[in-house]
Amino acid sequence: MAGTSCKISLCSRQRMGGDQEISEESYLGSFIERGDKKYLSYKRTTEDGVVDCLISFNRREFTLTQKGSLSSKIELRPGEKTVNKYSTSVGNLSIEIFTRRYELIEQKDDIRIGIEYDIITGADSIQTTMDIKVKIKGEA
Repeated sequence: MAGTSCKISLCSRQRMGGDQEISEESYLGSFIERGDKKYLSYKRTTEDGVVDCLISFNRREFTLTQKGSLSSKIELRPGEKTVNKYSTSVGNLSIEIFTRRYELIEQKDDIRIGIEYDIITGADSIQTTMDIKVKIKGEA
């Protein structure tokens, strides 16, 4: 995807019961704006191979699409429950997610996205907080 180069920093905190896991990752990617939607693309490497990631967002919703060794599409809209699909080497999953909070803050060369959601897994949901910071650098 052509566009403007950017640095994407992701911090995810997941809590289920008394356990908590924190993940922090940074990627170089591309930013593009079309109509009322904005797009971030980047590649991430997992133990199973490379995954192409595309984040699309506006003030109302956030979507993360992954293709490669893992394929998924996660759609998040505040106050709504969505059903999301994951395809992995061990099989396919449908996962329900309830989005509690979604915040988008845009400044000149900086974008911040804050999301709080619950991955519904049965008796206990996985409470997740994701903070995304984007620093737009210049032409890619």
